Amino acid sequence: MKPGILVISHGSREVSWVKQVEELVSEATVLFKQYLLGEERSETSMQQHVDASKESPSIPIYASYLELVEGKLIQDGITALEQEGVTHIHVMPLFVSYGSSHIDEIKQAFGFEPVSDFIGDLEPFDVQAHVDFHEPIVDDPEVIVILQQQLQRLSHNPSHEGVLLLGHGSSYDYFYQLWDKGMKQLMDKLSIGVSFAAMDYAPLLPEQSKAHLEQMQALDQVKSVIVLPIFISPGYFTRTLIPSRLSGLDYVYTGETLLPHPEMAKLLYRRFISMCNV
Repeated sequence: MKPGILVISHGSREVSWVKQVEELVSEATVLFKQYLLGEERSETSMQQHVDASKESPSIPIYASYLELVEGKLIQDGITALEQEGVTHIHVMPLFVSYGSSHIDEIKQAFGFEPVSDFIGDLEPFDVQAHVDFHEPIVDDPEVIVILQQQLQRLSHNPSHEGVLLLGHGSSYDYFYQLWDKGMKQLMDKLSIGVSFAAMDYAPLLPEQSKAHLEQMQALDQVKSVIVLPIFISPGYFTRTLIPSRLSGLDYVYTGETLLPHPEMAKLLYRRFISMCNV
């Protein structure tokens, strides 16, 4: 059995969005290969140590996209891995939610059964390898660290500040419930050990961001609200949609996302080790 890793994210027409994802996967790949090489070295004699250091451990990793990135789509990734002899593909969905219908759509194209009455429109992938589909990003410890650091930079008087987390949400009830569960877990972990006047989360689909912000601003103890977008990389949602949805309201917002924070490479690196059981 030869394992390989396929990192799948949504994709974007924005070159900068794709560039940040590509750099993330490259950084995590370097960390992972260094780890594997260290494991090999620890199990060899001195001569074998010298020989092993001349070659990179062969668990290939490929970054691919659901759409919008020609030449790097999911089928391109599958083909590239199988051409390297991979017989066991570990799929890492680079999405920040349990409740993304895109994830189930991708799973269906790999041959997995639908989890609800939602049927995706992706054509089945041409794949010969065995496929293990792993969990997306939700409340991973590295995500909590990133958000905590963002709050530390933006907060000046937490006892009079509210925090509103904004995520994608879903128009499908089944996936919305999963999204809601994941966001609650994330908020609960983020609120440990902090003393903000209020903390809440809201979806952009269906649109609830403005109402939640207004409700938080109406609280007597809240003098200002920090809005954090829970997205992988800056793009249309963080630069255009969120500001337009919250137009006319006063809030603290930088549009910072999980990338390009270095903790994200640590997250992927940790996931690579876990999914390959090495």
